[in-house]
Amino acid sequence: MFKEVKGQKKAIQQLKYLISEEKIAGSYLFYGPAGVGKLMTALEFAKILNCQDEISEKPCRDCKACHKIDDLAHPDIELIFPIPNFDKTPEGGYKNDKEREQVQNYLQHLKEQPYNRYKFSKTTAIRINTIREIERTLKYKPREGNYRVVIMIDADQLIVHAENAFLKTLEEPPPYAVIILTTTKLDSLLPTIISRCRKVRFTKIPIPIIENELMKKHDVEKFQARIAARIANGSLAKAILISKDQSPRARKLSLDLVDCLMDENLNSVYELSEYFKRNRDEELLIGMIDFLIIWFSDIINLKNVPEKILNIDQIEKLKAFYKKFFVSNKLVKKVIEQMEELKCLVYGHVNFELIIINLYYQIRKQINQ
Repeated sequence: MFKEVKGQKKAIQQLKYLISEEKIAGSYLFYGPAGVGKLMTALEFAKILNCQDEISEKPCRDCKACHKIDDLAHPDIELIFPIPNFDKTPEGGYKNDKEREQVQNYLQHLKEQPYNRYKFSKTTAIRINTIREIERTLKYKPREGNYRVVIMIDADQLIVHAENAFLKTLEEPPPYAVIILTTTKLDSLLPTIISRCRKVRFTKIPIPIIENELMKKHDVEKFQARIAARIANGSLAKAILISKDQSPRARKLSLDLVDCLMDENLNSVYELSEYFKRNRDEELLIGMIDFLIIWFSDIINLKNVPEKILNIDQIEKLKAFYKKFFVSNKLVKKVIEQMEELKCLVYGHVNFELIIINLYYQIRKQINQ
């Protein structure tokens, strides 16, 4: 039961207890950081409630119901998610073929990568017409399963009118219905919505579990898995993206900046800043700063716990850096704090060229103390 969900021991214990005691609530609120398995748990819960196998532990994963839920094709499982303001028919279909295709791409992406999110090209929300569709759906008993399960992804994107319209449904769902809301922004929901749901808290996934998942299920090499798990800050979704996207490029740029610091090579710093001026690549810049944070964390590890060093192929350079600057743990932590602050500027409208130059001078100022 819930074997596919990793790193959420308390949340799973809570759900298992409710299932074993047959205390199935009408509405749940799964909340916590992005990319930690809220949707996957909701789908697993839907399987447990509707699995057709009477002998095996639920979900069996082999019956028709389990396969249909895996394919997001079960008639009693309704998946709601924020979309742009697409034109829809009174029955809930999409009038425009391109818009319908975007929604299908979203669903296909969820099937293949339930920890990640497909991004629409326009601003998304959950609107009142979607709530009306849910109300119509819940008037009818399950067609094939034991329960009608409505899973609402990113419920914090409910617009105000939709939230108010949804309150009655949440308060008095029919006995054959289970509604599961997921959110990364609990404070963005109306208190009246929160109070009508049984809350289940999800937390960051421990680094060793992320590392193991990357190696076992995503064919990531151990070294890359260690780095991705460290950067991801408890999010398996982010770790998957890091391990498969721009990590090698971002890491090389971070090591180039380390060389600039050691050689005081300002020309290379300005060349790097010019590159980011021409190419406003947010993810690459964030990745580079993340690797620099790992580098300075390894300076602390070098002195205290060398077995935790992530840059295992850069031991000699780490030693040379430490020998040259002899920075204290206190200074290193200050450098890391400053880099975390700079990351926040990347998603603003700050000039990337200035961020790179500021990054270099802030680090140099600290380490030269």
